[in-house]
Amino acid sequence: MDGRAALARRLIETRVDVADAVLERLGPRSSGQASALIVRSMVSALGQSLDAAGPEAVVSWARMAHGAYALSIIHDLVAAGCDVAAGEGERLDLDFSALLVFLEIVKTNVAEAFPLAPGPRYESPNRATNGVIEGVLATLKARDEATCAHSQATGAWCRRLSEAMGLSAATTDVVVKSGVLHDIGKIATPDAILFKEGALSDGEWAVMQQHAEFGAEILAQLPALAPFAPIVRAHHERWDGRGYPFGLKGEQIPFEARVLAVADAFHAMISDRPYRPAIAQREAMEILREGRGTQWDAEVVDAMIAMLDAPRTATGRREAARG
Repeated sequence: MDGRAALARRLIETRVDVADAVLERLGPRSSGQASALIVRSMVSALGQSLDAAGPEAVVSWARMAHGAYALSIIHDLVAAGCDVAAGEGERLDLDFSALLVFLEIVKTNVAEAFPLAPGPRYESPNRATNGVIEGVLATLKARDEATCAHSQATGAWCRRLSEAMGLSAATTDVVVKSGVLHDIGKIATPDAILFKEGALSDGEWAVMQQHAEFGAEILAQLPALAPFAPIVRAHHERWDGRGYPFGLKGEQIPFEARVLAVADAFHAMISDRPYRPAIAQREAMEILREGRGTQWDAEVVDAMIAMLDAPRTATGRREAARG
């Protein structure tokens, strides 16, 4: 492993300690304006940028953070993060001058993407929200492309299911955006657990389950995305009360989260995962039927099954009419 890759890994694996160092460097007045979770995500993005030899991950983080923080705070965090990273790099066998040049490139790219004195402009709330979502997804993609792809596909299934249920445009929009964002908390899941090919131990599974809470915490700190936090937090609750993180039961679970849960589970089942291959759609539908009224809201499962069965039913009717 070369020096820069070693530094990238150190930043990511010790992001809690590095984030503390960044906050300490900023001082109490500035550090009090940024949450520890956001600073840790910036440190992870900086590590990803180092590993990829490009600034894109940090620029994407800035796009996400821009939904909650003033540009001056974002610039201060990136600058302090680069300073701390440089300090960490001094302890490693690497081209230190090249590292300093790269960190300046990172800061310059953030400054160009988010100038401190932008000209006046109007941005609709929905467009602003979509911009923050794009930043969040880019951050997730830098961490794990497969999880990002699953999140986008889950959003698409949420749209199909919501429309099949006849939900309003406003409710559909909330369900879709929550679907796209539902796994953002996995940016905080350790690599050894997130990418493990075998079954998780009880301890590892407990850590994995924290992604719902982590995701909600991240979204709650971004005003444009805060409305989706309760839905993301509840997307692994079960109708029978045996889900997580709070063991909510039945209609205690937000309706949008109940819709998301079915779309999420279905796409997860028909997709390859690190620990198992994809299963057939018909088998996934049968699993949904088996969990109807226990794991998932029966009404939502029925709508999903009817939607998935519709093309086959239509084909059967056409064949019968010809026969």
